[in-house]
Amino acid sequence: MISKQNANEEFKNKKAGIDRLLLLVCCAPCLASAVGKLKGIDVTCYFYNPNIMPMAEWNKRLNSVKKLIEAINAGRLGDEFGKFDLVVPAQNDNEFFDAISGVEFYGEHSIRCTNCIAKRLKKTAEYAASHDFCYFATTLTSSAQKSVELINSIGEMVGKEHYVPSDFKKDAGALESKRICDLLGIYRQNYCGCGLPEKQIKSGFEDILSTPFMIGNVKVPNRLLLAPMAGYSDVGFRAVTAICGAGYTTTEMVSAKALAMGSKKTKELLETTSNEKVKAIQLFGNDPNVFAAAVRMPDLQKFDIIDINMGCPMPKIVKNGDGSALMDSPEKASEIIKAVKAATDKPVTVKFRKGGQSENAIEFAKMCESAGADAIIVHGRTRDELYIGDNDFNIIKRIVESVSIPVIVSGDIKTRKQAAWALHFAGAAAVMIGRGAIGNPSVFGRKISSKDAVLTQIKIDKEVFGEKRTLIEVKKHIVAYFKGFGCAVKIRKQILEAQTIAEIELLLKNNNENI
Repeated sequence: MISKQNANEEFKNKKAGIDRLLLLVCCAPCLASAVGKLKGIDVTCYFYNPNIMPMAEWNKRLNSVKKLIEAINAGRLGDEFGKFDLVVPAQNDNEFFDAISGVEFYGEHSIRCTNCIAKRLKKTAEYAASHDFCYFATTLTSSAQKSVELINSIGEMVGKEHYVPSDFKKDAGALESKRICDLLGIYRQNYCGCGLPEKQIKSGFEDILSTPFMIGNVKVPNRLLLAPMAGYSDVGFRAVTAICGAGYTTTEMVSAKALAMGSKKTKELLETTSNEKVKAIQLFGNDPNVFAAAVRMPDLQKFDIIDINMGCPMPKIVKNGDGSALMDSPEKASEIIKAVKAATDKPVTVKFRKGGQSENAIEFAKMCESAGADAIIVHGRTRDELYIGDNDFNIIKRIVESVSIPVIVSGDIKTRKQAAWALHFAGAAAVMIGRGAIGNPSVFGRKISSKDAVLTQIKIDKEVFGEKRTLIEVKKHIVAYFKGFGCAVKIRKQILEAQTIAEIELLLKNNNENI
């Protein structure tokens, strides 16, 4: 194996003879940490990382790389650089997904992650050979969680003698990367597409997911719960996830003020079905008296659990003092919890984040317990992080150790294996799945075809919302439901072009594909 010192020395010696370099790039911060070693060379950046999901994250990375390259070519980082170009290959590489699929390890040093890096290096090497690049390198070693030895060994594994293993971090380092990114206003992130830290889950460990637990006086049948998601957790989707085994379901975020004022549109969010065995409603707002009035309303008596949103990071919510803004006002947050507890005999839960303006999750968790919360749901990102970067399971573990009420993990859970690991690592009571369930309600344990899921969702939503709104609602789910198989693009296109619910139903019922 090539040592770190030899690798860097070899690259330094070769640099004088390199006119054109192909550089595998996965994000702008890593490229920023590498530019100090790339002066005087014409560089083609090969942006390739199909493992980044969702596409919004992928697009942010690409746009940041473009912004950095434009700055280099414009001389904003100095005039010592050669020309920088960008190549963006097709990212839907089936061979790539074959290389990483079926591996039950997650994280930066896992087998899955190693296969992911190896596939990207091989793809880059093939492009280099077919486009007259003598050498190619990668910024992957710039990540603080990557080791140059690992990258070197993978370079040898893919059998590319012209691979240039390079530890860009040693000289330029993360501080230089941060300086450049801050200077240019470049989007920064901390995210490996492989997801959670590496853990080998023992056979049978997932059995814990099927065991019941208590929230106050309510028995929840299992430990996989559906998270509230604005625009997605409508009554039809909740019913589908319940059919698939969700231990309990939560409505979309509902305004306590609008509810107390009798808003008809808001009341539509309260529709439920008999499929939902344990039902929670999530309320948001900032006035304890309004919360209490909303909780006493007859429409809420069918719900088993009242959840208070103190974690939504969206600016339009925060600017009104709602959602995660309450993490900056723990005294008011405490008053709200106490008011809700006094107004109902139902269990009360609080959903919040790692922090608002500051990382105060542990203190906030203790406050929730003191105010009377029966359980808390914690998302391991701060308000500013939104849904970017890695969910911090370590902070959730520390919260579990700091309170005696059940703690529910939220964020980044996409598989039962990940859910089992999260419970094991954090010692949490349950796991809440949100984005990971969109298009994949079977994550809760019981299989359902995309066709049956959509038809069920349509039937239920149509009874509540009518034809026009149901058509809009179901199309939001279509892209997620129909992907990853041969006829997916065709079916997706047909459904998205449909003008009526009847057209969609006919398309699905007449489709003989195994969807």
